Amino acid sequence: MRSSEKYSYSKYRNKESVPTGSGKVFVGSKIEYTHNPIVNLPAKFWGNIFLILLILVALWLIYYSSFFKIKEIIIEGNTLVPSQQILNNVTTGQNIFRFSISSAQERIMESSPMIADVAIYRGIPNALKIVVLERKPQMVWLSAGNYYLVDDAGVVDKQISSDEFVNLIHVSDQKNMPVKIGEQLISAGFISFAENISNKFFIITNIHPTGYYITETTFDIYVQTDAGFYVKFDTIRNVDKQLENLKNIIIAYRPNIHEYIDVRINGWAYYK
Repeated sequence: MRSSEKYSYSKYRNKESVPTGSGKVFVGSKIEYTHNPIVNLPAKFWGNIFLILLILVALWLIYYSSFFKIKEIIIEGNTLVPSQQILNNVTTGQNIFRFSISSAQERIMESSPMIADVAIYRGIPNALKIVVLERKPQMVWLSAGNYYLVDDAGVVDKQISSDEFVNLIHVSDQKNMPVKIGEQLISAGFISFAENISNKFFIITNIHPTGYYITETTFDIYVQTDAGFYVKFDTIRNVDKQLENLKNIIIAYRPNIHEYIDVRINGWAYYK
């Protein structure tokens, strides 16, 4: 090739490329089947049937096989309500996925007024956990010779014996009004007032309270003392102010006090 000649690809553009060798290559056209060539059914038909059968088998295993039947029930949080009482509202052997949590919660709540709330959790494959929130016992109410446990909301939880919950405040109803389990008997404010009296009475007066009772309404509470007299309090008024008035009366007139001290009227105190 001469140095003056320029190489160009254009001179080879119209030349045919001839394969060398004696072999020949045949490429057949691609055939697309829309039906199974053996049974003359759509190719996707059997795949769909297999998928449906797989789903049905999975659903049967989940909802009807013994593998997912409830066999174990764990109960936590209950100290006052017996576990068996809770278990009576839940049946083992049910499918864990078809088990109705809301219905079980409702039955358990209705079984005892001492239960404030309940939560139920599924434990796959065959266990349930029941977590119970109980109401807090706050007071023992005496009426007509019977003892009742009252929670912090003033609701009567259950009837008890005289030797139970001896560490709680015992309030006696002198009118012996009927008491119904599960109903609110007194206000939360009354309970709070009685607790304040119980916690502060001796600290302020150096006298021990020995009993609590009401005569007409829960607006007033009478506190018996180991000094031989009782004190009348107004449960609506400030407890600290009434205790302060009580202390002043005791300091000034202790030898003259034989029956009671009344500090219910604001700014005044009476004794007998």
